[in-house]
Amino acid sequence: MIPYPLSELTDERAELATTVRKLFERHCDERQVRARMERREGFDPATHRELAEMIGVFALQVPEEYGGAGFGPGDLLPVFEEAGRALYGGPLLSSTTAAAALTAIGDPQVCARLLPDIAAGRTVATLAGMDGAPSPIAAARDAAGSWTLTGAAEPVLDGADADLLLVPARTGDEVGLFAVATDGLARTPLQGLDMTRRQAVVMLSGTSAEQVAAGPAAEAALRAALDHAALAVAAECLGAARRCLEDAVAYALTRYQFSRPIGGFQAVKHRLASLWARTEAAGVVLRSAVAALDTAGRPEPLDSAHAFIACVDALDGCAEGTIRVHGGIGFTWEHSAHLYFRRARAAQTLLGPLSAHRARVARLAGLDAASAAHPQGEPAR
Repeated sequence: MIPYPLSELTDERAELATTVRKLFERHCDERQVRARMERREGFDPATHRELAEMIGVFALQVPEEYGGAGFGPGDLLPVFEEAGRALYGGPLLSSTTAAAALTAIGDPQVCARLLPDIAAGRTVATLAGMDGAPSPIAAARDAAGSWTLTGAAEPVLDGADADLLLVPARTGDEVGLFAVATDGLARTPLQGLDMTRRQAVVMLSGTSAEQVAAGPAAEAALRAALDHAALAVAAECLGAARRCLEDAVAYALTRYQFSRPIGGFQAVKHRLASLWARTEAAGVVLRSAVAALDTAGRPEPLDSAHAFIACVDALDGCAEGTIRVHGGIGFTWEHSAHLYFRRARAAQTLLGPLSAHRARVARLAGLDAASAAHPQGEPAR
């Protein structure tokens, strides 16, 4: 077994990862994943309840005064690593991202009212606009000071199943963050490339909403939530990539041609070595981001964006490489490699175009300025 890249940092994280892996082995094998893909309801309530009540994953990063466990956000990443390995599609990413946004707002009244139920797993929450695109939702306030929202939010992760929706919306020249109860909303499930995840279109037609943050505070909370999501998806992708590599290595050791394992042939051996190097490199980048997260208590923008790109790329390479190592059987829909391949390609757009993340890394690292200083292609020195 390939060792955990994140949880090896502390014994507690290793123990957490082991516990979560055992849970997913009981509730999230390939047969169960495929069965849930065919069902209309988006997630398995029993698995969600065990994650919430027995392990307390939704409470990990929530402050203790709001019903949480008060651990750092880095303690949640081994859970995502295991979720990615198992292709778990429940509302883990959506609820924790919404909780990260609310925590970043820091308003005691808002946090005390909304966070405890999310931490306990009683409320499934999600955040619209996780792709980072400008919000298409318009907010209006009447004479009594009440807010309403109008527009279509899409795609919204777990939007058809969420009880609470956080929506960035335009309030004149600013962006505000609003909380919306989803009862009675028109919600249409979407058929995405990654069928293990659920996304939906949520229609807001003069829908009553509560403004939970405005202006710079709303933008800062959104940015913190998106940085959290980037690290979470990075950990998911790393876990999935390592699972693909394990499957490819196991197959190469047991599949024989010309009376020898195919892993003994140079072409297969080199491909597996390349996938291993790619995965380990991504693990180093993510580990560095986690170390910075543990130190600062919040994601460092450059580290989270870099880790996101490295891990998404690693999963893409491992998913495709695994299919090639498996040969003909790997190209059939019945093989699990295709589920990971779809997860890999969908991860490239889940939080907005990968090109936008690469541009952000360049900007945060100052590379765009270096490029502008050498427009003729002359390398920066």
